[in-house]
Amino acid sequence: MNFVYILVVLLLSMLVINTSVQANTVNKPPIDNIDSKKLKTATFAMGCFWGPDVLFGGVQGVLRTRVGYAGGKMDNPTYHNLGSHTETIQIEYDPNITSYQELLELFFENHNPYVKPYGSQYKSIVFYHNQEQKNIYENYVKNLDKEKTLYTELKEYSNFYLAEFYHQKYRLQSYSRLMSELREIYPNDNDFINSTLVARMNYYVGTQQGRELFEKEKNDYGLSEELLQWLESYIK
Repeated sequence: MNFVYILVVLLLSMLVINTSVQANTVNKPPIDNIDSKKLKTATFAMGCFWGPDVLFGGVQGVLRTRVGYAGGKMDNPTYHNLGSHTETIQIEYDPNITSYQELLELFFENHNPYVKPYGSQYKSIVFYHNQEQKNIYENYVKNLDKEKTLYTELKEYSNFYLAEFYHQKYRLQSYSRLMSELREIYPNDNDFINSTLVARMNYYVGTQQGRELFEKEKNDYGLSEELLQWLESYIK
């Protein structure tokens, strides 16, 4: 009798696990089917990290964005205890779609690297991950205005500490309608942060731009028809 009971419990447990796996598979939007092996990483500091999180989330070829802290000496910094760290955006991108050069151009075009930062929190920094990125940066700055003082620092990448969840996709988090549906798809915080869909939504609500990108990708978003219609009317 005990053996039969144990067997039934095991079978029911397997059924629950299998159902859960199937549900997660169904809920995962097509846009999040990413081959992580082909992705490369870019890491920039360019002032408050909320804006860059919006900006790079709308770049075709950028598949993941996350904000955090880098460049300092303290282990495990927090927003209220940064030490010498700087607010930083980290990007994972497909080099077959967008290049490091293009991302670097967006970095320089979307903040003022000629203004001296008043503290380490909002420095302008390019953290290079390899020699190729370092070379691209050095070649790029050769063509900048030599009459101005460039305060952007070039540093070899070491550690990146993920910022608290309330900083991730900050603009998006104030849109309860979107967040409710997205959190059903991504109940896990890391899945939410690393989702291409979530990066796109943060870009759309943060800029009200991106109509061409939206039309191209919307069938892969896996969102309800009602929410897609709302986005269609919201995005210019």
